[in-house]
Amino acid sequence: MKKLLLALIATSILLSLGAVDNKFLNLITHVKNSQAMSIMAENQQVYVRNNNQIWIYSSFNAWQPRIEASFYSVFPIEDINVAADRYLYICSAEPTNTVVPVDSLNLYGRIFFPTTFIGDRITREGATIYIADRYRGIDIIDIGSGGQRDIRSTFSEKWGIKDFHAEYPYLYALNDFGLVTVDITDLQFPTSMGTNYQIYDARVLAKNNDIIWIGAGKNLMAMSIRDLNNPTLINQYRFTHDILDIEVKDNRLFVALGPGGMRIMDVSLPTRIQEVNSILPVATVYDVALDQDYIFLGLGRDGWMIYQYH
Repeated sequence: MKKLLLALIATSILLSLGAVDNKFLNLITHVKNSQAMSIMAENQQVYVRNNNQIWIYSSFNAWQPRIEASFYSVFPIEDINVAADRYLYICSAEPTNTVVPVDSLNLYGRIFFPTTFIGDRITREGATIYIADRYRGIDIIDIGSGGQRDIRSTFSEKWGIKDFHAEYPYLYALNDFGLVTVDITDLQFPTSMGTNYQIYDARVLAKNNDIIWIGAGKNLMAMSIRDLNNPTLINQYRFTHDILDIEVKDNRLFVALGPGGMRIMDVSLPTRIQEVNSILPVATVYDVALDQDYIFLGLGRDGWMIYQYH
């Protein structure tokens, strides 16, 4: 009996050691002078926004982010993206939407050129942007060096797009019923390949190797896309709060859980999901972004935070 007990204890210790993070989290700064319902970071630029305003910061000095520009949108902003660190693409449901710079700052460190699109979600890969509209489907647009707009095609998806990821030659989209894989080898003639409509309440997705990670309510789902014609659910993990956003880097998922904070999950083995670290700020975590070895948290009216993770 004692040998069995010792074996169980040793096994539990080994399992717990497997879930230890080999990186450290350090709070760098908390910016409180802007609302961050959504946050995006790339090339040492941070883009935070609420429903009607965008604030753009330089994170070159992560301890003291400097505001570089701000824009006001007359109608609610659905999503944004950036090309060449100066072309700002803004999605709105209103065709007549107008976006204007906020002139009171007088601190512009860089000039940005805003462009509006009709749509709910936007993503970019190189010189191609993809704009999802709930009623039309996905527009595939060639932006060249950033200033032009040449529509290549429209992929009709009548069930509405909630989130999507483009990685040529394929596109992965969540609609009202589940996951759709699309072949975009020929950008002028995208074709649907496979579906998995056994997903309820899907909201966000992220791709890591041949796994699509899906946030559906409190459930984190691992969907294998080794067979693109037949996406298959291979694992699930349940959190205590709804999943609001997912980002992925180095076989780790960074999951925003609203009042549940942000959790870091080791998914190097998709069939064995392990929590390795977490951030539990006093505020609600609405969104998460990654750039270099920094984690950016959107905290709504409480601003946003930068953590170093190395």
